[in-house]
Amino acid sequence: MSKPVRMEESSHESASSPSVSLWKSQWQKRFHQIGLWAELTRNLAVRDVETRYKHSMLGLYWAIINPLVTAAIFGFVFGVIFHASSKPIPYVVFMLTGITFWNFFANGVMSAVGSISGNAALLAKIYFPRIVLPTASVLARFIDFLFSLLVLIVFIFIYHTPIYWTTLWIPVILVLQIFFTLGIGYLVAALNVLYRDVNQLMGLILLVWMYFSPVMYPVTNLKPSLRSILLMNPMGSLLQMERDVIFTGHLQYPIFAWVALAWTVFVFLAGISLFRRIEPLFAEVM
Repeated sequence: MSKPVRMEESSHESASSPSVSLWKSQWQKRFHQIGLWAELTRNLAVRDVETRYKHSMLGLYWAIINPLVTAAIFGFVFGVIFHASSKPIPYVVFMLTGITFWNFFANGVMSAVGSISGNAALLAKIYFPRIVLPTASVLARFIDFLFSLLVLIVFIFIYHTPIYWTTLWIPVILVLQIFFTLGIGYLVAALNVLYRDVNQLMGLILLVWMYFSPVMYPVTNLKPSLRSILLMNPMGSLLQMERDVIFTGHLQYPIFAWVALAWTVFVFLAGISLFRRIEPLFAEVM
């Protein structure tokens, strides 16, 4: 009786072995493709940065000059004329912090808008996942952001602004901001293929969005009801979290951290969903 059992077991093992090997080969193929698309995204992001500054006299220095000039203008208007206060944080540092993190979001979204419609020739030559293009555009602006972040660090030291060990949480919050920016980027990149005025519309939306976010003013001085409205805005809560972990050592409004997380997940998934829905129409429209 034992021999048939062994034969049955061996036949079962031989039957399951091909399915296991097939499953492994499929996953290896998927991981290989993911690696190729990730490499392509990185190359496109680097190419974007090189193209942006290739024939520029100052090159990557523009990534430093732009936030400095913007901070100087807003600092004069709000700090000198309107006497805005951000104590105990020096207003210049407070302003530059908001502009640095906001510019990464705004520039990333605006770069993503034309990432599909502006690469029609590339799309006609080879096949690759179209979502790579807006992803690369956002990552290219992240490279710019790293240079402007160096400027912020220099100003923090110049003004002897104390920072806390909780600054180590900045990469985590930045991951949320990157995914939120990608979600918006996927939405506008896909819609811009169908409606080319999305580019102009997003410029206006971002301008209004900036004033409804605590880029230039602290929310601590506002009424609780107005503060809650502004921090329900995902970029408002992300900016507040970034300032809090650097300059206060704790989250002043922790409930809105969950709001930012919920918004990030929703916008990222909605962006991918809409992009995939519209993607089959790219060839027809372009």
